[in-house]
Amino acid sequence: MKKLLLLLLVTKMGFGQDIKYLSENYEFKSGDIAFMFGDDVKLREQPNTQSEVLSLLKIGDQIEIIEKSDSHLLFDGIQSPWYKVKHQDKVGFVVGGLISLDKKVNGGLTYLISLKKEGANLLFLKTRLVEKGKAYIENVSQLETHDFSIEAYGNKGIDNIKSVFLIDYLAESCGINGGGIYLFFNGAELIEAIKFARMADADAYWFKEEYIFPSDKNGIKGKILYKREVGETKEYETEWVETKLTQRVLEWKDNQVFPKIEL
Repeated sequence: MKKLLLLLLVTKMGFGQDIKYLSENYEFKSGDIAFMFGDDVKLREQPNTQSEVLSLLKIGDQIEIIEKSDSHLLFDGIQSPWYKVKHQDKVGFVVGGLISLDKKVNGGLTYLISLKKEGANLLFLKTRLVEKGKAYIENVSQLETHDFSIEAYGNKGIDNIKSVFLIDYLAESCGINGGGIYLFFNGAELIEAIKFARMADADAYWFKEEYIFPSDKNGIKGKILYKREVGETKEYETEWVETKLTQRVLEWKDNQVFPKIEL
């Protein structure tokens, strides 16, 4: 893999940071501790929808994965396996699509996620935000790539925002979008606020977008700094490279980033 694409991957990995990448093919392993994405989920005696119900599992309930069964159920457009799980003193089966793929907690806010698919290629991430004593809030965002990780932050210095949630794409090959999506929680809604892209064709061409928030290094108080770099290698022998840099100062108002970035 050429050096520019490798640099993009290293930037996502960080230094010594263990990132959990997810996809529609992600499977839980025996002994994993997981959490329920669904609410009032039926814990069944056997891996089918006709089996006896042992109890109801609430959103966010902790479970232990015992094993993946050989039975599957088409759930939200995805063939989802049934898992044998343990919750407190009960052992039974739940369909995988109702188990959160990952969990992030920040400042008393809990984020849980699951996937749904439409047709052959349209993949969506369902994000549920749980705040103690309140009904959960859900956002559904279409994914540009099928491999991703998540992270939850505080408000990153943005006024009128309680939390920022990042859906971060993994780009394992040239031409794949390695950007992502930022969701903002304003206390009432989970809003798809920003989509950004990062792509490279080895070191022949690259496109990188970056949003720097007020609390980030080099951030501006009360503002969001947008940077974009588009580059192309014109000639390798003489190291002829041309780049175009774009920078704008944005702000969050009326539940949107303003001004809108036009490509």
